[in-house]
Amino acid sequence: MSRMCPVTNHKGLTLLEAVIAMALFFVAVLAFAGVTVTASKGAATSKHLTIAATLAQDKVEQVKNAGYNAGLTAPTETMEAYGSIPDFPLYQRVVEMQPSRPVPGLLTATVTVSWADDRHSVTVSTILAP
Repeated sequence: MSRMCPVTNHKGLTLLEAVIAMALFFVAVLAFAGVTVTASKGAATSKHLTIAATLAQDKVEQVKNAGYNAGLTAPTETMEAYGSIPDFPLYQRVVEMQPSRPVPGLLTATVTVSWADDRHSVTVSTILAP
């Protein structure tokens, strides 16, 4: 009677092992793709926030340099509509001037920069004194 020797030297993978390895690889790739999409959206949002904050702060500095307007007795609002800010057509800027706020004799200037059709905005305020 001949004895059958079990094969002890396996080389390569079975088809089932290869399919499982490929499935795990694709799950990892899909997870990485999801993270990449989320990261790119976050980067775009950060870019818009930075630009809007810079535009708002620039306008606040312009208002401060213009100085206190003692003749202002009623609230005023000026708007730079979408497409009117040079090099930044996706943004709109509104400046509100309110006299006697927070107390009589002071003037509050508020700058709001919006983008994405007013779905997002950044607001910066300052108080001017004579």
